[in-house]
Amino acid sequence: MTGKQLIQQKPKLNLKPNLLLGIFLLTLALPLPFATNSLAQQQAGQYQRRIFDAALYFTLYFEGGFSNHPADKGGRTYRGILQTEYDAYRYSRGLPPLDVARISESELLEIYQSYWNNSRAGSMHPALAIVMFDTAVNFGISNSVTFLQQALGLPQSGIFDDRTMKALASANNKNTAFQVINERIIYRYKRVQEDPSQMAFFRGWLSRDYSLWGYVEKIKN
Repeated sequence: MTGKQLIQQKPKLNLKPNLLLGIFLLTLALPLPFATNSLAQQQAGQYQRRIFDAALYFTLYFEGGFSNHPADKGGRTYRGILQTEYDAYRYSRGLPPLDVARISESELLEIYQSYWNNSRAGSMHPALAIVMFDTAVNFGISNSVTFLQQALGLPQSGIFDDRTMKALASANNKNTAFQVINERIIYRYKRVQEDPSQMAFFRGWLSRDYSLWGYVEKIKN
């Protein structure tokens, strides 16, 4: 199947029932129109937090637990965090190395919060925010920006520059979220064509992408 065909076809959705809990988190976040300024600010913070929680719920669902597959170029991984990434995190805080499988919940949340912040997901439409966050975790922050730039029809620098911000301002919507997912799917096909050893992960990758499509499609407007 060609990349063009992938873009034209809407994926067959196979949204797993447990993921509906994450969608429910979003329904609790709607701000009230009659709120005062201070209350509105508080609600805005709560709204952003619930979008983050919904994004994290999806990502952790697919990242699973411990993994050290011989074909996985990332190596030892626990709940989506690479051992090398965890080593760098611990080093930056003056802490000794530790097996990533022993990462604490607070450390895990802090690392994932950095993905959220550095991908600028918090400034995006809820659907795009969730897609951007999952893409940053799955591919790296720079690559998530590259996927976004592809979706926006921009040159791919992997840097969230002024041109990207300007283009996003007029396309900060669910359609862009879907296009980022399409770019991910196209990349998956290219990846296994270039490196057949990655076929071991292909079905799981597509399951994640199609589930992400169904997950954010449930978000209204």
